[in-house]
Amino acid sequence: MTLQSNKPLSNRKGAFLAIAALLLAGSFAAWHVGDWPVKLRYPGEQNFAEGVLLAEMVHLRLGVPIYAPPSPERFDAANYGPLYFLLGSRLIDPDQPAYLPLRVLSLLGTLGCAAGCALLAFWISRSYFSAVLAPLIFLSYGLVTAYGISARADLVAMLLFFTGFLIAYRFRQSRALLAAAPFMVLGVYYKQQFVAGPLAVLLFLILEKRYRLALEFSGLLALGGLGLLAVFEWVVFPEQTFFRHIVVYNMLWFSWPRFCVGAGFWGLMFLVPLLLGLEFLRVQRDKLLICYVGCAAVLSLLMVGRPGSDSNYFLECAVVLSVLVAALVARYLSGPMRISEMLVLLGVMLLFAQQFSPAAPRGDDFARDRAVQQFLRRDFPRHARALGYFPGDLLRAGFDTPVTDLFLYSQLVFQGRLPDRDLLIPLREQRFAVVLIHFDLRDEGIARHGLDRIPDSWREAILQNYRLMTIIEMPRPELLPENRFYVWVPRVDPQRSSAQSTP
Repeated sequence: MTLQSNKPLSNRKGAFLAIAALLLAGSFAAWHVGDWPVKLRYPGEQNFAEGVLLAEMVHLRLGVPIYAPPSPERFDAANYGPLYFLLGSRLIDPDQPAYLPLRVLSLLGTLGCAAGCALLAFWISRSYFSAVLAPLIFLSYGLVTAYGISARADLVAMLLFFTGFLIAYRFRQSRALLAAAPFMVLGVYYKQQFVAGPLAVLLFLILEKRYRLALEFSGLLALGGLGLLAVFEWVVFPEQTFFRHIVVYNMLWFSWPRFCVGAGFWGLMFLVPLLLGLEFLRVQRDKLLICYVGCAAVLSLLMVGRPGSDSNYFLECAVVLSVLVAALVARYLSGPMRISEMLVLLGVMLLFAQQFSPAAPRGDDFARDRAVQQFLRRDFPRHARALGYFPGDLLRAGFDTPVTDLFLYSQLVFQGRLPDRDLLIPLREQRFAVVLIHFDLRDEGIARHGLDRIPDSWREAILQNYRLMTIIEMPRPELLPENRFYVWVPRVDPQRSSAQSTP
């Protein structure tokens, strides 16, 4: 059954609903889009991972083996897909690393996903109205702007997976569906996260009892995935530990407390749109879309229990539910309507969609970022070794950041997957000119039990071999409780300290 809702509106109620829905979603979308210019222009980090990824791209551009095992000299996590690092490393200037090129790339992915929402909404409703409303709802989500205007891989990876799903949906009745597989494989090697699409297609084919096509589709995915794995493992990054970085380093333990918190936020943002989407699918049954909604919801909830997870795991739900809600509103335009009920639900949905909406950087954030950079450039020599959770701030100030992801490194040590000794050696030998930490290491409770807790051996090595030089204010976009940097420098005699600080 195809709902024909692009015919002229039969009454004023339909026109009122259409205008109100567009104004409501358009207002929230315009609010977020209005922040895009300043978010693109801001020179500092806007979330926890931007600096990590920028540092790893700089290393790759300079010829550093980023997939090498950890050593006392270096540790690059590089646990995202290699295509992201290879592409990003060609867009940045290693002498003057900046986030802007990577944020523009992410912006293009965001716009591509919005266009995909419009296309899918039109296919399932045959309504130009829903084709306009769907991307507006998608852009109304705070998490879309948080990650879509960020130097991260999420929205481009989402675009690759979603493109594959759109191809599969368009050609779901023919063998041309197999053309979706290459895009999904590329998505895995850009960022190995948004796999609800390929799982939904495979599940759909099995439910349809098209076992041969299901086997061919899964075979193409496996062949492409394993083929690229071999190419990256033995050709592009030979004599490194590529598989360990992109697979083993991502297999962190499941945290029930983190899952409960994440599931609560998921419910706030997606329970209402999920119910609305299911209402649309109840009337217009679409087995492939049902599979996609189910896989996206289940996987996003399961993955949010992973340490280090965040609201970016919800992006697939934002994509597919934006489409279904828009199609449902379009259906209400041409049939028996309860307009007030629909508008209230749409308003509640869009209000809760503002979760994870970081404020745009303000003038004092630019000033604080400049102050941090001026301090680091003034008091330390260029190309000195530095350690911290925010390597991007250190990298932009001219430091060498041999450890790019201190958070993941700590998690792997806690799990026993990596030894702590590789970082203990340079800490005890005071090889770092500065250790920049965003919490007070002297507070044992925070250092041991906080979100970014650090192994006791590393904490003790810093306290014994480094002294607290000063505390400086951080820019607010990092969204941390204290918004302060604790600057630790080696405990050395005054003459050596003076020599180290001389540019």
